[in-house]
Amino acid sequence: MPALAQGPSKPLRFVPQANLANFDPIWGTQYVVRNAAALVWDTLYGIDSKFQPQRQMVETEEVSSDGLTWTFKLRSGLKFHDGTPVTSKDVVASLVRWSARDPMGLMLRAIQVELAPVDELTWKWSLKQPFPKMLLALAKNNAPCSFVMPERIAKTDPFTQITEYIGSGPMKFMRSDWVPGAKAVFEKFADYWDDSRGHANSLDVTIINDDTARIAAVQSGQVDMINRVAPK
Repeated sequence: MPALAQGPSKPLRFVPQANLANFDPIWGTQYVVRNAAALVWDTLYGIDSKFQPQRQMVETEEVSSDGLTWTFKLRSGLKFHDGTPVTSKDVVASLVRWSARDPMGLMLRAIQVELAPVDELTWKWSLKQPFPKMLLALAKNNAPCSFVMPERIAKTDPFTQITEYIGSGPMKFMRSDWVPGAKAVFEKFADYWDDSRGHANSLDVTIINDDTARIAAVQSGQVDMINRVAPK
């Protein structure tokens, strides 16, 4: 909190619990991967303080009376960090990749009839039997999360690491500043749909592997925040 009180003009200097070597949120399930991914990629739903799914990228959803067909529509105006619009094709490709690795996604795949775009913002998920936990599956924040990527990235084999880190989340990954094993930089995405998300204009991630050194870095003011230290 003291670091946040300095104001958004200064970067928040953060030390994660492990090296941020690659943060493909489908290929890897470590917390350091999930946390970095949540900065770059957005999800269709989120979990509120009462552990209930709430719309995030989604504007509306409908389920048929027999519970077999879900129809979703994106908010209009969503953009990726490269300026391209987020479409239903991006969502469908992302859900296909996510569902190949996630336990709840695999349950959905087992009863899936069709997952396909309807128009630019709408897609439909048809099932063989009802799946009442649909919104929870799309909103859960334990890895792998159903992050939405551009279609070209989401078409990467789910058992192969991605090589692009472009999303529509609240922060952009500054790849040119990335030194795996040493540092990573994220900057606020000005066109993010919810400008109340995030308190810092930039986040500087520094990798410090030794717990004693992490604590010393906080005490000396070298960094503002550490994720955790190993319990003794």
